[in-house]
Amino acid sequence: MKHETIENLYDIIDEMTMLLVEHGNMRYLDALCATGENIVTADVKQEVDMEIEVKLFALGKKLNETEFEVEEVRKALQLALLKGMKADHVPIDNMTPDSIALIIGHLVAKLMPDSQNLKIADLTSGTGNLLTAVLNTFSQQSVEVYGVDDNYQMLELSKMMADMQDYDIQFFHQSSARAMAIPLVDVVIGDLPTEGTVEAADVHSLLAAEGCNYLPYLLVENHLNYLTAGGYGIYIIGNDFFSQEHAGKFHEVLTHSAEIGMLLQLPTTLFKDESKQKSIFVIRKHKQGNIPAKEVLVGHFPNFGNIEEFRTMLTKLEKWITINKWARS
Repeated sequence: MKHETIENLYDIIDEMTMLLVEHGNMRYLDALCATGENIVTADVKQEVDMEIEVKLFALGKKLNETEFEVEEVRKALQLALLKGMKADHVPIDNMTPDSIALIIGHLVAKLMPDSQNLKIADLTSGTGNLLTAVLNTFSQQSVEVYGVDDNYQMLELSKMMADMQDYDIQFFHQSSARAMAIPLVDVVIGDLPTEGTVEAADVHSLLAAEGCNYLPYLLVENHLNYLTAGGYGIYIIGNDFFSQEHAGKFHEVLTHSAEIGMLLQLPTTLFKDESKQKSIFVIRKHKQGNIPAKEVLVGHFPNFGNIEEFRTMLTKLEKWITINKWARS
């Protein structure tokens, strides 16, 4: 992967996007989605002056003549997303940092080492950066992918990210706290919101029946309905996740259907605000024949700049998966 290529791709994508901002009367993120569509279809779908259309076609041709890897495209788009979020006043925490996505991808690869026809879903997909970053970290011959988000603009960005990286992902515009149209999947990943309530959870929600309207709990509860037996949930959660009201009932509902495997705190240096610090939380849905883990793996990742300690933590994680027979065979 070359930083020069990423910068070149970003410059082209940004220039095309800014032409639509300035001459198409569009906000940056909407223009970025339109740019993605133009690139994928090798066309200009918007009504702009002929002079601007010619410039857009020329830039598209320049991009097509550039040699690049799919991860370089994602990183270039990530830079454009960051610019757009700042310009459009969208919270940047809608996008998961690459370092965390790499860990999630590593976990998926270790937990599902020999699986064919893998089905994976991000049910809080946001911009699609986490989902496509995870897909770029491992190689599967056949992967069926789903994304769900209740924010239409975020879902459009997710679609753009997928199309630009040539991923066939089925997206659904809805809250994943309610019944969904997706099939059962082997892995659910997600960067869960750290706060928020929901007024209309799924009608079968045991937590909602107890008066719980804390969105992250209701999301995980409903996601369990879409995991295959023995399937995994790999979540990024706030460090105060288990200190919320109804935490006891959530634990009861969760452990009735799944086993908690890992709770791994992420480096504090990743988060400027102490209240925004997060951890990775891994569960496995119950399956006949699965042997419960001897103990939950609780730990914390060192600062990513400390390569040796980081590798040690990954080795510890992999050993835990092997000893506790948590990888799906």
